[in-house]
Amino acid sequence: MPANHKVSVGWQIVFTFIIGLNFWAFYRIGKLRKYVLYIVVPSAALSGVSYSYPAPPSFSQFGDDWLAYGDPDAFAVFAITTAVGFVIQGFSIYLVIIWSREHNKAFAAPP
Repeated sequence: MPANHKVSVGWQIVFTFIIGLNFWAFYRIGKLRKYVLYIVVPSAALSGVSYSYPAPPSFSQFGDDWLAYGDPDAFAVFAITTAVGFVIQGFSIYLVIIWSREHNKAFAAPP
């Protein structure tokens, strides 16, 4: 059941970094469906793209010349999907802040 009281925005942010609790954080404020649509679906699509390419070799495996031994496309996909993943996490944090504050306004004491 969603929270029927104010929630801590700070804890909501922390929960976005923990698998399982990220869903609970958005469920508490009544925005789980939107979270799945805006964050989980794009993350799943991004995972599908990243898993379709072979993983780049370990950087330390080849010393200073690691790029010469790896597939440049795999490195590019790895870099792009990692960057987009950080953007998605940032968007998730933004949404939990905005939506938690909106949730908390509903429980503000009348003046």
